[in-house]
Amino acid sequence: MASSITRRQALVAATALAVVPSAASATNRYSVISISNDTQANIFLEWRWSSPEWKKLTLAAGAKHWWSHKYDRPNENRSPDFQLRYDSDSRSGAKYTETETLRGYAAPEQNFDLGRKYAFRYDGPSKRYIKLLPVG
Repeated sequence: MASSITRRQALVAATALAVVPSAASATNRYSVISISNDTQANIFLEWRWSSPEWKKLTLAAGAKHWWSHKYDRPNENRSPDFQLRYDSDSRSGAKYTETETLRGYAAPEQNFDLGRKYAFRYDGPSKRYIKLLPVG
């Protein structure tokens, strides 16, 4: 008899855990993109997210920045493309523009740690060119 009570209690406990939401299943309200500048150069970039207008930003050497797009409804988990363009030639006066289309991670809050991570890094040993790469 004692073993059937234990099984019954285990079944009730398992059912309760399945019904109660956990912190890991928080409602996603944003798409977040996170970029770090792992170079020693200031990077001048332009970005847009669901807007025809490009906005400008200077990402200082060693700096981090995140962007977010608020969903129209909770757990929508879809967002417009995030576009970024930057000068990948680190020499002064030289210009070689690259354009990237990035996707964010669905997140319950807006912060760097919750975003899909990318990093600007040197492309080649000369450190002349800079490339945006996915991280992790």
